[in-house]
Amino acid sequence: MKIDFHFLTILDLKNYSFDEKVDPDHVLQTGVELYEKAILRNPYSKNDENIIACVAMTDGIIIGRYMLFRSLLKCGEGTTSVQTGGSFFVSEKYRGIGVGYTLWHHIKHNEIHLGALFSRAGYNIFKETEVMLEIPQYVKYRYHGIKKILDLPIHLRKSILKRRYVVKRHAIVPEWAGAMASSDNHKYMEVHDTAWLQWALDNNATGVESDYQSFYAIYDRNDKPAGFFMTKVRTITKEGDSFVKANLIEWASTDLSRLDEADINILSLDTYPQEVSRFWTISENGKTAKKLKCHSYKRRGWFAMSITKDERFEDIGDVSQWRIRYGCCNTALVE
Repeated sequence: MKIDFHFLTILDLKNYSFDEKVDPDHVLQTGVELYEKAILRNPYSKNDENIIACVAMTDGIIIGRYMLFRSLLKCGEGTTSVQTGGSFFVSEKYRGIGVGYTLWHHIKHNEIHLGALFSRAGYNIFKETEVMLEIPQYVKYRYHGIKKILDLPIHLRKSILKRRYVVKRHAIVPEWAGAMASSDNHKYMEVHDTAWLQWALDNNATGVESDYQSFYAIYDRNDKPAGFFMTKVRTITKEGDSFVKANLIEWASTDLSRLDEADINILSLDTYPQEVSRFWTISENGKTAKKLKCHSYKRRGWFAMSITKDERFEDIGDVSQWRIRYGCCNTALVE
């Protein structure tokens, strides 16, 4: 079976119309439905020639696709444009023959690529050619009944924090938040400036109407910005079971000695609706991990992120050199 691969650009997306003869399994169509608005609103995709998808075809029929976003990566003192993955999909009847693997090799397209939220199969594909960054992941469950006593340390800490700070939800991201997130001293990071934060707040690519993102500013008692955080709430349905989860996808603080990463996670807990049953976060900071575990968070697996190997950046695989958030690689918009 001969498989051809074709790149689609922003201009192709603007001129796109569904053709059932070419896309009988709606492989590209579903990708367009989920990602079109987010792609066209992406602050780093202003050029009509920017590549936004790669499709696999056989006998004139689309059998696989990989949607792409553009992002900006800080590398030392400079920045470089990069690709981030949006969504792999291969038609069911063509799975298991290497279509996804070959799609991946085509989309690299001589650019640095950031990826995240891998399935086990996706992880095995990417690790062959990419540097994999693995960050510990933590979850806190919502307790009920007698188990609520386990949250006593959280309630005590929250009472202290709420005497110092006020948390306010904003629909428009303040300029200071983007500056705060972008001024981090780590050598490598995806640039989350104000434009990116607003894009991540306003757009969604899950196809579930009840899924959303939120932005919260943290002010001290003199109404001065002390930090911020962003969250996402997702309804997950698997094998007939449905539950609602939440993730802390971005955060920053003006003074980590007074308002640290664990404290921001604790402050975020009161912002989620009651139907949320589990709260997810990531951190590679040992001090944060210890504090989270003392406040009912449990270690659960890894958040894996990939980055293209580049001889210019020998230490790019060192997690300690990175500012990494759950919202990296456009995961703020997806599951």
